[in-house]
Amino acid sequence: MSKKYAKYLPASDNIQTSNFPFYWITQIHQKYVENVDHVLKKYGMDNSRRRVLAALLTRPNASVSELSEVLISKMSTTTKLVYRLKDEGYVDTHSCPEDARITRVVLTQKGQDMLEKINDLTGIVLEEAFTGLTPLQIEKLLAQLQHIFKNLSH
Repeated sequence: MSKKYAKYLPASDNIQTSNFPFYWITQIHQKYVENVDHVLKKYGMDNSRRRVLAALLTRPNASVSELSEVLISKMSTTTKLVYRLKDEGYVDTHSCPEDARITRVVLTQKGQDMLEKINDLTGIVLEEAFTGLTPLQIEKLLAQLQHIFKNLSH
């Protein structure tokens, strides 16, 4: 292991949590989810179900398996979320005409309406998160995170 990264690794002799980047990534993600869940309570929604609705907006008629990949979620978890959303009237499901083993998921009008409402609320959470950062700093952060993602995806 290269010494130039030693102080950023949890196995370091002199580890400080504040130097471990993935500590901060997980802390930020957890705080974001808590804040989003808090604002979504107003509509009886949570971040997990919001993520399914948002994924369907960009991937209409996705299969449960495709949603699972997008959400980085286990198939069983995604299936439970989809059927809960279906029971609530936010999505509908149907068998794929080409392969009946595949379940397709679509947003209902009620789901689209809910997504519009909750996107406004989650936008407020994002604005709070980015307070004090310039658009250029956010772009650089995104580029750095994408670079790390590519490094880990080999």
